[in-house]
Amino acid sequence: MHFDVDHVIRIPFDSYFDFVLSERFNDWVKKTLQQDERKIVRSEEIDGVLYRTVRSERILSVKAQKYFKVPRLIIEDRQEIRRAEGLFAWEYVPNVGASRFSAKGTGRIEPFGEHVKRTISGDVTFKIPLIGKRIERRVVEWVRENISKIGDALEQYYHKHHVSDT
Repeated sequence: MHFDVDHVIRIPFDSYFDFVLSERFNDWVKKTLQQDERKIVRSEEIDGVLYRTVRSERILSVKAQKYFKVPRLIIEDRQEIRRAEGLFAWEYVPNVGASRFSAKGTGRIEPFGEHVKRTISGDVTFKIPLIGKRIERRVVEWVRENISKIGDALEQYYHKHHVSDT
């Protein structure tokens, strides 16, 4: 199932990557999304492309642990970022069900007046007979919601730290 999300983030365009790629912002997202663990496990720039992987973890409920057969849901957000062009590619890779689940796409940032317009496109696929499409719709809703939450968190983070640093 394909989706597109546009989000205007009220921060200066030139500051976007500096803030979104910082360790402090990563910690802010962990708190904002109430994740049990979130850490940058790869951040390596090669020929103008930043390869970055952020691993997020959530402890599952007992019921979910029985279904998934793991105590924690771990999702790696693997990104290839071309800062100079304002482009990035992303893929979510879970620790369970990776052979039946796919979520990946692209994004771009561009100036929007004094702010940033971020556009993210993606595709979510669940290969489960009968219920796969219904799960895809729910996951797309979750992904769209989290994209918006992270954009809002970036705005809050920027305004809190920009004001306190001046």
